[in-house]
Amino acid sequence: MNASPSVGPRRFEAYLRWSTYFATTIPSGTLFRSVVEAGGPIAAPTVSLVALGALTLALVTGNVLVANWSVDSVVGRAGRLPLIWVSAWVLVLAAFIAVTLTLPFPALGLTVAAAIGASGASIGLSLSGDRMLLLNAAALALTVALVGFGDPVLLVVGLVMVSVVLWLCWSSAWMLRVLLDLQAAHEDRAALALANERLRISRDLHDVFGRTLATMAVKSSLASELVHRGHSQRAAAEITEVRRLAQDAGSEVRRVVRGEHRTTWEDELSGARSLLESAGIRCTVTGDPVPGAHAEALAWVVREGVTNLLRHSTATRVTLTTKEEDNEMHLSVANDGAGPADPARLAEGTGLDAMSERVRAIGGRVHTGHDGDWFRLHAAIPLRRGGKA
Repeated sequence: MNASPSVGPRRFEAYLRWSTYFATTIPSGTLFRSVVEAGGPIAAPTVSLVALGALTLALVTGNVLVANWSVDSVVGRAGRLPLIWVSAWVLVLAAFIAVTLTLPFPALGLTVAAAIGASGASIGLSLSGDRMLLLNAAALALTVALVGFGDPVLLVVGLVMVSVVLWLCWSSAWMLRVLLDLQAAHEDRAALALANERLRISRDLHDVFGRTLATMAVKSSLASELVHRGHSQRAAAEITEVRRLAQDAGSEVRRVVRGEHRTTWEDELSGARSLLESAGIRCTVTGDPVPGAHAEALAWVVREGVTNLLRHSTATRVTLTTKEEDNEMHLSVANDGAGPADPARLAEGTGLDAMSERVRAIGGRVHTGHDGDWFRLHAAIPLRRGGKA
């Protein structure tokens, strides 16, 4: 999942490195041009040319090493830059400029400006925008001080060269930072999507199979009781029903994992009535029709409420009441089996929390309460404009 988006930053990192390496060779190119325009190396002492050649190679090498460290800083892989390297690099730059200014070649001001710009670009990749502005100002001031105002055109060209080299390299580094941020955001989004999918599966499995297992437990207990009483045919029918529920559970698992499971109000009411009747609990459903847009959320409330009362109560009667009031759809699931010892247990577990999250996600609310031996689960969901389905 993450391999494809990471190709862009890797390739752009390679582009940044090599384009910066190329920029660090600009001083040697301008120096070669000045030598050619002067009629060849015979116009200067051999010792000076040899020294300048060695300094040029050392300066380019130092620029490449510093630029490589700067790119590593951008991508977060840089270690500590040795102080001795920095000191040697600065000394080489100073020596290169000093020797260059002593040679009798034309337009050496461009070579000095190129050396300053290339060296600044190699270290400027790792700087913030504000610090890059300060570096640019310092490089321009140094260029003016060394080149002077003897040839205004040459000075302007040199200043433009310094700024262009600095900002072209820095803007490429900035683009690499943006690409890395986008890659990190993509990875975070993928991880969040994966976590949300796992949460959905976990929540759906709990909601779906909580009641399925409760139904199987009730029917298994009923079958056992029927066997003890000698009603073998009815016991066999209940056991067959348990087997059917187990087979259906396999299909439900696949639908939940694929995100295809949907709960409807009518199916949930039918299942709740059947389950409660199997457990010997009388179920009464009254109230207003449930809008289709809110049916699934309220169906989850019914499922969790019925599952909880089967697990934790000794109810004999259950009422499910729906009412449209104050632009909200209200659902109340009440049972007479709370008793003095049961209220705390009724609110335990993750089921009510998961169901409450579902309702809150669409702007609704859920609360529970007791009225003597009656336990009530109440949910309210705001109606959408247009009201009913």
